[in-house]
Amino acid sequence: MKKIIFLSLLSALCYSLSFGQIENRFSIGPRLGANFSNTNAEGTKNLTGLAAGITSTYSINERSGITVDLLYSGEGHKTGNLEVHRNYLKIPVLYNSFLGRLGESFRPKLYLGFAPGFLLNAEANNTDIKNQNNSTTLDLVGGLGFNQRLANRIWLNADLRAFWGLNAIGKTGDTKNRTIQASMGVAYGI
Repeated sequence: MKKIIFLSLLSALCYSLSFGQIENRFSIGPRLGANFSNTNAEGTKNLTGLAAGITSTYSINERSGITVDLLYSGEGHKTGNLEVHRNYLKIPVLYNSFLGRLGESFRPKLYLGFAPGFLLNAEANNTDIKNQNNSTTLDLVGGLGFNQRLANRIWLNADLRAFWGLNAIGKTGDTKNRTIQASMGVAYGI
């Protein structure tokens, strides 16, 4: 299943890259931000983590586009004296609805999609608990943001996203991730 998801996403990214180069509607660049994560379990508190990676967007037309990111995502929660850290490789695939026209210097956007996640490591108070967690997750993602042109073919991207876990993170129980992500990036048009 993991291989199928990975190959599908890789194929979509390669298609976007090749098609985007022909049309000059493709952009790619770094993204950096913060995660404010928790779970749906009672009595847990937020934990702040790093979000960093590469973002890419293909503008289908003036009003819509597809974004595919490759992100390191630090998530977790606190319960009393216990801090649980889970780090994922997440691949958000998002449909964007742009509120400004293609070519305008400021383009607000709304988006919705999903993000498969691949567990890199998991610790509870510096003790390895990776084997107690599922190796993959799937999140529903929604958000808003804007793209601001800095120069010809260079964009500043600012986004606020909500990740809503659809499957259990542990091998037992039904605890699911809940994450708010604030991030910025610079995208270069090619």
